[in-house]
Amino acid sequence: MGSLKDYVPSFLLKMANTQKSTTVIVLSGLLILQGVTLICGGGYHGKSTTLQAIALGYYDKIPGDGRELCVSVLDAVVVRAEDGRYVNNCNISAFISNLPTPPGSKSQLDTQHFSTRDASGSTSQATNVIEAIELGATCLLVDEDISAANFMARDGRMRALVMDESITPLLYRVHGLYNTHKSSSVVVVGGVGDWLDVPHNVILLDKYIVHDATHKARSISSQFSYGHVQYAGRGVVHRLEWEKKFMPIPRRPKDSFSQRFGSNVIVSLLDNGRGLHLYEECIEKEDDVDANISITGIVDEANDCDDFDEEEEETKGTVDTSRLEQMLGKRQLLAIGFCVAWILQKAPQKPDYGLRSLLHLLDSKLNEGGLDQILQELYDSDCNNITKSFVQVIDSVGFLERPRVFEIGQVLTRLYGIEFEEIIQMNDDESNAQEEQNKRKALAELWASRRSR
Repeated sequence: MGSLKDYVPSFLLKMANTQKSTTVIVLSGLLILQGVTLICGGGYHGKSTTLQAIALGYYDKIPGDGRELCVSVLDAVVVRAEDGRYVNNCNISAFISNLPTPPGSKSQLDTQHFSTRDASGSTSQATNVIEAIELGATCLLVDEDISAANFMARDGRMRALVMDESITPLLYRVHGLYNTHKSSSVVVVGGVGDWLDVPHNVILLDKYIVHDATHKARSISSQFSYGHVQYAGRGVVHRLEWEKKFMPIPRRPKDSFSQRFGSNVIVSLLDNGRGLHLYEECIEKEDDVDANISITGIVDEANDCDDFDEEEEETKGTVDTSRLEQMLGKRQLLAIGFCVAWILQKAPQKPDYGLRSLLHLLDSKLNEGGLDQILQELYDSDCNNITKSFVQVIDSVGFLERPRVFEIGQVLTRLYGIEFEEIIQMNDDESNAQEEQNKRKALAELWASRRSR
């Protein structure tokens, strides 16, 4: 699954490297392998606490605080329900499909390009799963306590009663997702036994003590399972294949949205650090009329602040981050705000870059010069208020904490009013033909340059 440095805390590796070559470090404890893993147990026995430790295991801890030996892969992402979250142009058809046409509507809701200002529990969690895959996560962390019940599972009796169901639960997809794309899942379950039909590994917590319950779970599944039946003609239930059409659509922020970032971008916190606000400061026009150009929403030709509905104006450019489980706090959230501003500045300059490519470009910049380089590039692009924002940030919180690309992507995709456009990708034949054409063009230019000498 990786090298030693992927699993051993950095201070232990440093200690080992400074000792003699014969030094051996022996670690004992729980190792969660790739695949589908369940964390089971009674209430208050430590299931959610274990998952939370895994969720933050990619950060170094202070030796002695009890968590320094909890290490997880860098791309493990928590996916949960977020009622009311903003979604734009996301393919959730793997989980939500065949929606009935609302009364009075002439068209069916397109879940391959799903958008909403107010997602339900199931649609928000479906979006979170797809976006985690889009951002490059190879491990999904799911806790039933903060998940939508109808998104997690449906038992056999409910399937028998409700034949035409639009939601395909996560229970039916985790196996196909791992088999096809090697995306693992760690799921905390305490009340739905159908989950015992799907895991590769089962961890049982009893009074905070970990036990391997894989063999017992398989025995129980073989005795009690009634779910291994054909599901709507799509295969064996709990073992549905993950088809190519379910993958995230390649998308990027629309230029019309990104270009709203001018020289007056302000980054600020909302609700004592539970939200973020990105906006452009009101500037005085030649006719002395205040103009407020929000980074979201539609602005008329006059750009007059008074033309916006007061309630709508308050929500533009805002992000509710209170349910982003792996966010560390104010200092990291403010750093994310500057990173999001940088991405939206760069997106129009990189028309072929999708969301993941833009995030990887940002990550490479952070590796090269840290947040200082991001701020410098924003300043060089005449984003003058960034400097003022940064000074205000330092005065209020002291320093910033570097985020992962996953948290940056999560904030970007939740930014109220953002619009994403699909990047048209060529199929293999078209790609090969284009590559051959480029080679011929390069060869022709080479010959032309030699003849001109």
